[in-house]
Amino acid sequence: MTKARKRLVNYTATTKYLITCRCVRRAFLCGKDEYTNQDFEHRRAWVEDILLKLPSIFAIDIASYAIMNNHYHLVISVNVKQAESWSAAEVIKRWHQLYTGTMISRAFLDGSKLNPQERILLAETVEIWRNRLINIGWFMKNINEPISRLSNIEDNCTGKFWEGRYKSKAILDDEGLLAAMVYVDLNPVRAQMTKTPEESEYTSIKKRSECFKKSNHSNLVKDQPNDLLPLSKHCKTHIQISTKAYLELVDWTGKQSAESKKGKIDSELPDILTRLDLSETLFLNASLNINNSFANLIGKASSIDQHFSKFGLKRACGWVKSLSVLGL
Repeated sequence: MTKARKRLVNYTATTKYLITCRCVRRAFLCGKDEYTNQDFEHRRAWVEDILLKLPSIFAIDIASYAIMNNHYHLVISVNVKQAESWSAAEVIKRWHQLYTGTMISRAFLDGSKLNPQERILLAETVEIWRNRLINIGWFMKNINEPISRLSNIEDNCTGKFWEGRYKSKAILDDEGLLAAMVYVDLNPVRAQMTKTPEESEYTSIKKRSECFKKSNHSNLVKDQPNDLLPLSKHCKTHIQISTKAYLELVDWTGKQSAESKKGKIDSELPDILTRLDLSETLFLNASLNINNSFANLIGKASSIDQHFSKFGLKRACGWVKSLSVLGL
């Protein structure tokens, strides 16, 4: 049975999630439609432009993404503390980048004097908007709705463009985060859309690779893409791995064969997992088969067990395979 979104997304448990959203139509979201011979490759740029703009508005960072033919994947991190620190003016300015707001909010930004009742109404509205700016549903809505409108105009039709419900998996620990990111970054390689990750268009791994090369192999945060969650071992709010080690990890994993996937990287195996303190076999199994290994939660067995105990859960609905996918 499908779980309610409020039970799948719980910021007390984790603020990191793997998201997948699919197109409902026979025709591809992007790429070439073999039936009509139309090329929709330009739609990848639409999706990428929108999703990379939203972290500057929402308190939601993107760790990795891949825009495929009829779906896209995201690994995101919600920054609740950042949203809580925003002033009323900051919340309103961010919300006005997406919507027109209200007469009161526009008057507030214009410097007009508000009466007591208007100030109360504005304060209530600001809190609603603050909560929406950390809400994954609102984040996804602001990616999918513009793409639907543009695509419907281009296709000269009406109706749904996306599945009514995007899929989300909660990521409970650093091991789960890395496995989910590697899974997303290798999607084009597994689908045989490209031979290497750094050549895969409209993906986070390409952006990270380009910045890494341009910066002469720098691991500094300032030399990384400013629209992606940084990689750094020196800050707890960043992903706990260096850029060099992460690129090597993606490359190593991509050389391994994945169940039901034909594509893989044809190159030599680098030795990097010892530095990461991860088990080769367990990490490989998780990142290659993330959908078969995990249902609603991604992480080590110990992290998942702690999640059950903390929230009084007896079992994970749809949890498949071994309890030790990422080790104990």
